Amino acid sequence: MDLKREAKAEGFFKPENKWLIGANEVHDAQKQIEFVNNSLRTDVKQSFTFTSILMKNIMLFIFIGVFYQLVVYLYEILLMQIVWFSIAIIAFVVCTGGLIYSMINDTPLFKFERNEYGSIVVAEYFMRGQRGQWRGEGYLVSTLVTATGLLWLFLSKLDVVKTFKESNKFTQRCIVYGLVINLWIAQQMLVSAYKKKSPWYNPTFMPPSYYSTGSLMND
Repeated sequence: MDLKREAKAEGFFKPENKWLIGANEVHDAQKQIEFVNNSLRTDVKQSFTFTSILMKNIMLFIFIGVFYQLVVYLYEILLMQIVWFSIAIIAFVVCTGGLIYSMINDTPLFKFERNEYGSIVVAEYFMRGQRGQWRGEGYLVSTLVTATGLLWLFLSKLDVVKTFKESNKFTQRCIVYGLVINLWIAQQMLVSAYKKKSPWYNPTFMPPSYYSTGSLMND
């Protein structure tokens, strides 16, 4: 005996059996309709009222009009190269900070715990291991990497900066020394962050303190 119904919805769904669905229930309603269609082999489709369709179209045209007026108002600013460079840098920081990973895994900003006084404190800024990260950790590292790259870029292009060329030799040396010091600090921060993820990573020109020192005859 075949208990499946025929793919005819005329005798099963009566015209008076209609559901009133709110705007925040559209997704759930679509899932329910798909479940009914898959179970009963029907082809029920979700329909919207004329008012809801009209309001959505009005809101769309209003948004397009406001966006157009905003572009016209900011047209001179949008032609500036620094504006699009800043937008690209912000997008790079957000995307390389693990935005998609954080959204898929719903990771918190950092690891929070309660201390002995009952207050919530940050227990861990960097997740141990290579296969996971906290949301704030990714943004911190991506910001640090981007800032380090911009410092290298600025240092390599100092000769074309008008203010730098017009300054005296002492000022130029101070600027270069300041950039080099900031680059060293940024690189040390990057190495420290990576050591938090991988404690075995320890690049250095000097051997550890517990190594034997002296001439080769000591070996």
